[in-house]
Amino acid sequence: MKNYNYQKFANKEYDLVHSSGISTGEFIQDFSFLTLDGETKKLSDFTDKPIILETGSLSCGMFAGQSKAMNQLATENKDFHFLLLYVREAHPGKLVNAHNNIEQKCNLANRLYTEDNIENRTIIIDDINGTVHSILGALPNMVFIIDTNRQIIFKDEWNNVKILQNAIQEFRTTKTPQQQKWTMLPFPNVPIEYKIFKRAGWDAGIDFIKALPKLIYSHLLGGLCGKFSQIAKRSGQNPKNASH
Repeated sequence: MKNYNYQKFANKEYDLVHSSGISTGEFIQDFSFLTLDGETKKLSDFTDKPIILETGSLSCGMFAGQSKAMNQLATENKDFHFLLLYVREAHPGKLVNAHNNIEQKCNLANRLYTEDNIENRTIIIDDINGTVHSILGALPNMVFIIDTNRQIIFKDEWNNVKILQNAIQEFRTTKTPQQQKWTMLPFPNVPIEYKIFKRAGWDAGIDFIKALPKLIYSHLLGGLCGKFSQIAKRSGQNPKNASH
């Protein structure tokens, strides 16, 4: 069985060709998580408003590249809860290690809040085995719109704030599931990647550079195989994993 909290990043840790996890139109179960102050809460505690749910970690350059824009989006859309699910380290290194226990994971989530100036977003923390992350699809920087009935309205396997902003506007108009997205990876943002690997450890940067050619190839292959063209399931279905 693959180790969820891998010690070094490698292409084998992610399937970029086949979609996995929950899909648009499905209902997500009412999962539990920890907050930064150590409380246990459930997703249903936030369903008084629609939810924007993003995944990220201290060592994820993709997440860091979207963070400032996500702060602004949260400021402009107070009618949504913005939840940031802290998952496994995308690029663990000597300075930011793979998680060995939940205490370490919570400490790193608190570092993210402080060091990256997370604004108007609530950081929530998955368990040490990544139970919720696996349900979602287990990619490093995914984003979802979830309505007040816990139905997945929008899913993008790589967060792109401009696409998300359009999806929010469409949701306000239609209230129905949208076509599932597979956003193409941008070229690495050198200043952001420098910051991330300086923080995580230069060994994490070396692992990323080694993996990058195959990473790009696999990602493009996933797009050509139609990951981004999946048709959203319409509302009214009752998937097996729904929990009401």
